[in-house]
Amino acid sequence: MSSEEMLYAKGSKIWIPHAEDVWESATLEESYLKGASSLKILCESGRQKEIKLKTDGSDLPPLRNPAILVGQNDLTTLSYLHEPGVLHNLRVRFCERQIIYTYCGIILVAINPYADLPLYGPSIIRAYRGRSMGELEPHIFALAEEAYTKLERENCNLSIIVSGESGAGKTVSAKYAMRYFAAVGGSESETQVERKVLASSPIMEAFGNAKTTRNDNSSRFGKFTKLLFKNNMGVMYLQGATMHTYLLEKSRVVYQAQGERNYHIFYQLCAARAKYPELVLDHQDKFEFLNMGGAPDIERVSDADQFNETVQAMTVLGFSIQQIADIVKILAGILHLGNIEVTKKYREGTDEEDSEACEIFHNDLHLQVTGDLLKVNSDDLRRWLLMRKIESVNEYVLIPNNIEMAQAARDALAKHIYAKLFQYIVGILNKSLNNGSKLCSFIGVLDIYGFETFEVNSFEQFCINYANEKLQQQFNQHVFKLEQEEYLKEGITWTMIDFYDNQPCIDLIESRLGVLDLLDEECRMPKGSDESWAGKLIEKCNKFPHFEKPRFGTTSFFIKHFSDTVEYDVNGFLEKNRDTVSKELVSVMGLSSMSLCKQVMALEEVDTLSTDASKTTTLGGRVVISAGRKQQLNETRRRVMPSKQHRKTVGSQFQESLASLISTLHATTPHYVRCIKPNDDKIAFKWETAKIIQQLRACGVLETVRISAAGFPSRWVYPDFYVRYQLLAHRSQIDKTDMKQSCYHIVKKWIQDEDKYRFGNTQIFFRAGQVAYLEQVRANLRKKYITIVQSVVRRFVHRRRYLRLQCVIRGLQCYARGVLARRRVQKMREVRAALILSKYARGWLCRRRYLRLRHSVAGIQQYARGMLARKRFFEMRDHHRAVQIQRFVRGLLARRAYQKRRRNIIICQAAVRRFLARRKFKRMKTEAKTIKHMEKKYMGLENKIISMQQRIDELNRDNSNLKLKTSEISVLKMKLEMKKNLEGEFKNVKAACLDKDKLIAALNKQLESERDEKMQLLEENGHSQEEWQNQKQLWRIENEELRRQIDEMIEMAKNVEVNQRVHAERMLTEIDNKELNEAYQRAIKDKEVIENENYMLKEELSRFQQQNGVTDYHHSRSVSNASSQNDDDIGYASAKNTLEISRPPDLLTKSDSTSIVVKLRSILEEEKLKHKYLQEQYFKLASRNKPTEDSFRVSELEVENEKLRSDYDQLRTSIKHGVEINELNAQHAALQEEVRRRREECIQLKAVLQQQNQTMRSLEPESLRVNDSHNIHELMEAFQAQKLVNRQLESELKAITEEHNSKLMEMTQEIERFRIEKEEMQQVLYKSLDEYDNATMDTLKQNDRYLRMELKKAISQYLLVQDELKLANKKLNAYRQDGGKLEHKLEEEVSRSKGKTAEERDRSDVGANVTKQKSQNPQGLMKFHSGDLDKILQRLLSNLTPRTVVGLLPGFPAYLIFMCIRYTDLTNADDDVRELLSKFVMQIKKMHRTPHPIEYRVIWLVNSITLLNLLKQYGDVEEYVKFNTEKQNQQQLKNFNLFEYRRVILDLIVNLYQALVMQIQGLLDAKIVPAILNNDEIQRGRQAHGMRNRTSSMDSSSPEHGNMPAWKQLISQLEHFYKQFQHFGLDNCYAEQIFHQLLYFICAVALNCLMLRGDICMWETGMIIRYNLGCIEDWVRSKKMSNDVLTPLAPLNQVSQLLQSRKSEQDVQTICDLCTSLNTAQVLKVMKSYKLDDYESEITNVFLDKLAEKLNARQMHKNDEFTMDQKFIQPFKVVFKYSEIKLEDIELPSHLNLDEFLTKI
Repeated sequence: MSSEEMLYAKGSKIWIPHAEDVWESATLEESYLKGASSLKILCESGRQKEIKLKTDGSDLPPLRNPAILVGQNDLTTLSYLHEPGVLHNLRVRFCERQIIYTYCGIILVAINPYADLPLYGPSIIRAYRGRSMGELEPHIFALAEEAYTKLERENCNLSIIVSGESGAGKTVSAKYAMRYFAAVGGSESETQVERKVLASSPIMEAFGNAKTTRNDNSSRFGKFTKLLFKNNMGVMYLQGATMHTYLLEKSRVVYQAQGERNYHIFYQLCAARAKYPELVLDHQDKFEFLNMGGAPDIERVSDADQFNETVQAMTVLGFSIQQIADIVKILAGILHLGNIEVTKKYREGTDEEDSEACEIFHNDLHLQVTGDLLKVNSDDLRRWLLMRKIESVNEYVLIPNNIEMAQAARDALAKHIYAKLFQYIVGILNKSLNNGSKLCSFIGVLDIYGFETFEVNSFEQFCINYANEKLQQQFNQHVFKLEQEEYLKEGITWTMIDFYDNQPCIDLIESRLGVLDLLDEECRMPKGSDESWAGKLIEKCNKFPHFEKPRFGTTSFFIKHFSDTVEYDVNGFLEKNRDTVSKELVSVMGLSSMSLCKQVMALEEVDTLSTDASKTTTLGGRVVISAGRKQQLNETRRRVMPSKQHRKTVGSQFQESLASLISTLHATTPHYVRCIKPNDDKIAFKWETAKIIQQLRACGVLETVRISAAGFPSRWVYPDFYVRYQLLAHRSQIDKTDMKQSCYHIVKKWIQDEDKYRFGNTQIFFRAGQVAYLEQVRANLRKKYITIVQSVVRRFVHRRRYLRLQCVIRGLQCYARGVLARRRVQKMREVRAALILSKYARGWLCRRRYLRLRHSVAGIQQYARGMLARKRFFEMRDHHRAVQIQRFVRGLLARRAYQKRRRNIIICQAAVRRFLARRKFKRMKTEAKTIKHMEKKYMGLENKIISMQQRIDELNRDNSNLKLKTSEISVLKMKLEMKKNLEGEFKNVKAACLDKDKLIAALNKQLESERDEKMQLLEENGHSQEEWQNQKQLWRIENEELRRQIDEMIEMAKNVEVNQRVHAERMLTEIDNKELNEAYQRAIKDKEVIENENYMLKEELSRFQQQNGVTDYHHSRSVSNASSQNDDDIGYASAKNTLEISRPPDLLTKSDSTSIVVKLRSILEEEKLKHKYLQEQYFKLASRNKPTEDSFRVSELEVENEKLRSDYDQLRTSIKHGVEINELNAQHAALQEEVRRRREECIQLKAVLQQQNQTMRSLEPESLRVNDSHNIHELMEAFQAQKLVNRQLESELKAITEEHNSKLMEMTQEIERFRIEKEEMQQVLYKSLDEYDNATMDTLKQNDRYLRMELKKAISQYLLVQDELKLANKKLNAYRQDGGKLEHKLEEEVSRSKGKTAEERDRSDVGANVTKQKSQNPQGLMKFHSGDLDKILQRLLSNLTPRTVVGLLPGFPAYLIFMCIRYTDLTNADDDVRELLSKFVMQIKKMHRTPHPIEYRVIWLVNSITLLNLLKQYGDVEEYVKFNTEKQNQQQLKNFNLFEYRRVILDLIVNLYQALVMQIQGLLDAKIVPAILNNDEIQRGRQAHGMRNRTSSMDSSSPEHGNMPAWKQLISQLEHFYKQFQHFGLDNCYAEQIFHQLLYFICAVALNCLMLRGDICMWETGMIIRYNLGCIEDWVRSKKMSNDVLTPLAPLNQVSQLLQSRKSEQDVQTICDLCTSLNTAQVLKVMKSYKLDDYESEITNVFLDKLAEKLNARQMHKNDEFTMDQKFIQPFKVVFKYSEIKLEDIELPSHLNLDEFLTKI
């Protein structure tokens, strides 16, 4: 069977052409036989078809690639390299797996997804850093990484060429490439250079990008960006960048097609018009240059936000505020220039239109605004828009423009201004990006148009396609070169590959008498036109094979490009090639008063690209072309521009720039990115086959495939080929030690033609289709072997099923018979039981029926009786109520009859009385008419008239007097108002005085309480003195008794007889020893009591000294500010007065009493000498520290001064009121007398107290009884310490005295000033009172204002004094609280000393055999000098080696540093402790910032944690000291509160932890992927099929480099770190946190690599991960770490289970339940990248959709990132741990060489 017959067997997949989809998949319905003329196929659509074939089989349809090769990362690795195979591979990756990047040899194919994908975050950048191209999934970062790695390794220049049609994503790809270079060339946190490089993108997009019908952000210019790198210590750092632009589409400024926009910056400016009202902008639809396309908005894009981003980026890149403002004005001027209206002009005096001229009104708003914004003369601008200047032989002629020519001139000026502005902005960007550094290597990123072909193609498309021809030629040469180099490297024989050379097409364009040469020649012709140029083209270029003339007409021509034949329309070629603008308009713009406008117009178009190419250090250039908005007649176009043009044409400039660009690319190592646009509708992941295949042909991808297919496209490394195809050879031909020979046997057996393959040094090369053939053979063999295995397994399964069935049937029969027998017995039992049950049931039913009946009858009777009783009750109640109603009704009727009768009687009485009254009235009326009655009536009227006249006269006199007094009312009212005001002020002052009186009363009470306290203190001192005298008398009596007893014992010893010497001596010794011991014990007790009393007196003395002088310190202190401490404080051991008594052993031996007495006398003499010495020293200290009466008077004077000031202020406030002056003066005098009396009393009390203290001190030395000679040395040390303390107190007292004296002087001067001011005020007041009577109203008002002003001044001063008084009261309260704390502490120390005395007495009774030696009591202090701190820290930090630390106590340096801190606390040295801790922190920070071995970081992490715990344990925080012993509580810091330093050290610990973890992660990084993802049982370095001879970063760490598997290497590394943690004393809780972070890092690295390597996403990888993770988990459990350490591995565990799980629609819920630690993006990424085995079912889109829906329904944080953050570090938790180590037990090792600097106390 031939290979064709095997490959074209029935069921094989093939490709057939399709009208719409280009290619369609089909299946063979019959096998192909050699010589057959037809084939029956079944199309994918379901229809059957028969295709015709040639008999030689040359036109067989292309085969589909095997399933293993579908979805490959590299298109050149496909077995069948043809167009449908490439297209299908891209479609599977793009549509099904949603992978947008694919390699095609050295090309990176990028398909625009039209969706935001999480592919460009910092984690992805870190994943690709250091990885070879092909090792991970294809990505723009992989291409950039290869370029950057080559730059680092070879220090050469490189370039990345990004091409594609508009909307394919060229700009985005170039931007992400530059972002990658900025990140790896600087840092992920952007530095200044990286920020500038990235900030240039928004500016260039705003000024150079626009919306087109194909792309919302299309680049309308070419850009070549050079990123400059400088080599610094082997690392390439980004130093700057330069940017060169070309082919700017100027015509877009004045014309846009339907559905397109102008450049983004114009719309952004209109959106932000509110910020620039001076620009007079309006909505974008109001401007002619912006409303042509009819699509002013872009979906989901805010122009206002984009404008803010653009301005911010310009600020970053060095644009000043003035520059930005001027640029904005120029842009606004261009918009207003387009709105200048050109109208028709009529001949003068007639209505006839002048067709040769036009008109612009002088008052045109946009004309004026344009002139104002650009600061040019609007009249000149109008003039040269309406006129043009033509040069004749000897003169210039002005000719008017018609409407079309004026509009063309206006548009040409707008395009010219924008092009110059664009050039200026690029220049500013280059200045900002390039810092002028030389000798820099660069990586160039070229963003260029792809091949373009439209219905109407003009000059722009011609230039673009010409550039693509040149780039394609360079690309073909580079691909061919790499292909041949690959064959040479592998050492295989090869023949020259024939590839397409497009040099003839390039010659057609740029050779002599070519297209460009003829175009320039026609432009120089005076009457050149597009038609004449087209005729010359047809005549001269018809000889070129790539040129075709049109069938009809001469207005177009055809050029056969490498991708397609394009028809170009000649209309507008000459105009666009000339690109002229009116010189006069340019001159008008050049005369602008705006500096930026003048500077922009003065720029020259210099072709820097060719200049930089010759220098080979920089590269640049810019060529701009334009297309006319409206095609006009050639004659009209020629009349617009000047007749002479001496500058280069656009075509020649572009040709030179392109030549220099190609030479630059040839001088670099190029990398290629081909961007593909999948559809024109901008729909995410929509695939249009016809459009994509056209782009693949145009961008050179298929040409690369053709070149690869011409050679050996399929390449396998020997280990991979062996693993895949070892099944094809007999085991006798397999040699695992020589894989190359094994592969040779496999290939020779199945491929007979030797030209179909080649054996290289490291790879096997196959012709196209051979790998597919081997795959078919492998599939057939596997099917054969699987059939055999299945037959055996099925026989085994069926036989086992039969045996099981037989055993089951026998068991069933046995159990069935038993069941039937048991059922029969059970039935008999049930019958018998039923009879018994029925008997009892019937009885129970009858009984229940009777009981129910009886219960019912009783209930009925009960309710019946109740009903009858209630009925009788209701009848009786109703009868009673009826009786009551009758009673009330009868009473009502009786009352009504009574009232009616009484009313009738009253009516009768009234009628009788009315009759009698009428009769009396008539009688009186008749009497009044008589004369006698009238006389009687007027008899006294005359006298009344006379009296009234007199009264009127009196009233007139009173009225005149009242008028006089009314005139005085106004004056009195004014005086009254003044008096009221003064009275109100007086009330306020009086209220203030009352408050002051209350304050004085409170102070008096306080003073009384203080005096009572002092009297109580004197009484206590008196009682204590009496007790002291009594105790002293008792001691004297006991001493006399002791002497008497000693004398008696001596006499008794002399009178003993000689013959009874032995017995008597023994008896006498026992008696004497007993009595002497008792006496001696009593003496010791007395001595201890005296010492305690002495110590209490000293403490009281120190308390009084503290009250006399209190100073402030910088640190927070404890309650005791004194320098002396209690005897239990080990920091002051040298100042203790308690003397330890050790009894001589001679007293307990049997010796004579004479020796005892002699020894007692010697002890007594020593004690007397010591007593005398101490007494002298004590008197000296007492005299030095004795407070004098002057100091008391000074303190009292201060109090008096404060009182005088307050009283004086009160006097000033009340002096304005004469009524209260005497009262206040009397009160002030009384207060002064009281204060003087109390001050004298305080002075006397203090003097008495001082005298009592002196008396107690004089008695104190007599009580000292010491008996050890070595105690003298201790007393000397105590004396020196006390001396230091006294000196410090003297200095503090001196400072306080000087301060008090200065304050006293100031207060005295102030009192004198107040007194003088008081006298002056009194004089002024008295004078004003004398002049009051003669003063006018104005004078009184002036005096009133003056008094008010003075009153306000006095009130403000009074308030200030009151505030000072409050502060003084607060200080007094604080001092009292401190005094109370000191008294409480003194009582505690006294009680503690008494308790210790009792313990020592008990110990003295028991331990009588202690030998006499010098007492040593280490106190846990390290004495040092501040000048030696640097040397101490250097030897502790820098010179301390790990070998030395292992032999020390864990955290030993921390203990030493803390003991030094305690010494500074003892000496109260603020500066020393600050310097010690600051230098320690600085040294540790310096250490963790510089590279150090891991051991040092672990050591100082342990010591920093230990030091933090010690500061907490011996600090003042209650929660940390509760576990301390009594000794440790005594050793707490007394004077310093180091809370701030604890926080600093905590931050230092976190930094050390992060540096340690990052360093360990760096060491583990290279080992993780081989240890987790590689199968160590098959020790091989598997390489992906798409790596194409690229080195793998995993090779150095693969198992091939050592006998130990990779996972064992990783665990051994973790074991090494674990042992280091154990050796250096790191607690387990911290070690677990570090390993928790390390396991997270291992999971992140492995998971990220798995996500970015689709070739290993298969079932086998899941098994490998599960095994390797199990080894790590076993190691963690063997170290007895908590299970929380393993939680970071959960995502990786779930990925391994996901790879091994079933992937059908029924398993969706199972997968969701399984992947609890994986987000939706990660699960879908694994599923889409999963590589199916030959017999696995395909993963359908329905399954993926259901899975995505289920995953999104979970209650999880939405995250689109499928990678984990490798840089994330878990927070470090520092836990307090109590230390049981005693500070006094720590000794300083000699090998640390610190003895000369540190001294243990």
